[in-house]
Amino acid sequence: MGGTAPTLFWFDRADERIGILHPAGAVEHREELGGEDVLSFPCLETPEKYDRILWRDPQDGRWREHVVVRTDEALGAACEVYAESSLCDLLGSYVEEERVSGSGLYGALGVVLEGTRWQASTLGWFGDHGCYIYHVNRLAALRRVCEVWGCEIEPAIAVSGGCVSSRTVRAVAALGSWRGARLEYGRNMAGCTRTVAEDEVFTALYGYGAGLPVVDETGAFTGGYRRKLTFGEVNGGVDWVGDDEARLLWGLPDGSGGRVHRFGEVTFADVEDPEVLLARTQEALAETCAPLVSYEVDAVALSGAVFVGLGDEVAVVDSSRDPAWRLRARVVRRVRLFGDAVEARYSIGAVPRTAFAERSSVEARVAAVEDVAGAAGDTVAAVGASVAAIEQAAGVAAGGEVPALATKEYVAQQIAALDDLSGVEF
Repeated sequence: MGGTAPTLFWFDRADERIGILHPAGAVEHREELGGEDVLSFPCLETPEKYDRILWRDPQDGRWREHVVVRTDEALGAACEVYAESSLCDLLGSYVEEERVSGSGLYGALGVVLEGTRWQASTLGWFGDHGCYIYHVNRLAALRRVCEVWGCEIEPAIAVSGGCVSSRTVRAVAALGSWRGARLEYGRNMAGCTRTVAEDEVFTALYGYGAGLPVVDETGAFTGGYRRKLTFGEVNGGVDWVGDDEARLLWGLPDGSGGRVHRFGEVTFADVEDPEVLLARTQEALAETCAPLVSYEVDAVALSGAVFVGLGDEVAVVDSSRDPAWRLRARVVRRVRLFGDAVEARYSIGAVPRTAFAERSSVEARVAAVEDVAGAAGDTVAAVGASVAAIEQAAGVAAGGEVPALATKEYVAQQIAALDDLSGVEF
């Protein structure tokens, strides 16, 4: 294909050059923050599973590497190729048990990438944190490090002599930048869809931390009971935080013409400091006290005539609201079709919880519960049954769709019940 379609260099599993793949149609590239990075296209050749595709992005000049994970072959038709970012190599490498304690981001990435052909690169200061990595593949461990240190990552591929010379996981505070792109959303605008997510709005949140043993006045463990950390002692005796402006907009009617808070809860099972718990609960409240809004928009609907990449900020003016909304929002998903021209569609606004994030959140909570319940002897079987039910309910649909709201609420309720081990004897 001519035009803007990239050349797809074809390598086998051992990185030996085979030749060039010839697409029989447009090449689609899909990527999202913290989620998928997929290349798919119809092809005249039939690559083998785990063959590698090296290509140079015609828009930003970056080298990208994808690994063939699936092919669909129909008689008399082109082979459909589905390839994922070469970070998927980390799915085949396993972490039995690693405890990262008081480490910087670079050190944590070094632990996760040990024994692989990936190296780490960081830009910025992320502080010292810690996390426990247990019985997961290294890609899941990498995502966990991103959650704890609050960073975003992208693969950086270096090419020399016609082949990949180095592979680097590049970690930054936030991908993308401000380039001047602008979206003006109006009532009669074509090529743009606004979505208000189904997630609940909470104008106040209770915050809970790690389960703590109950001790007497001497500090001695009294045995048999645990409670979750709260932050009332550093918040005027109140175990929740609220946003009064959000309450007036989104609160529940109180029957007297006013509005009361919509309460929710959030649990950080790894937090053992009340002040840290308070700060993280306030951060969570900022994300839940208003509806999550995103815009699906074709590239032609953006003004500014600039390249727009994943993570970039876009100035949004939503004139369908009175008064008009004016904000800056990030590109959280990008889909491009490379053919005779580049066709692009962007998701701008709220970062969607990816299939990985949805499941890892559940698994982290379940792991904390199992760690506590492991000392409870007879209760382990019951906890195991509950864990199995939660994992089944938390499963995602084909294509990585987030579970329905009712399912997510059920999962949250069941985990909350597991978190409360006040009746468990140790």
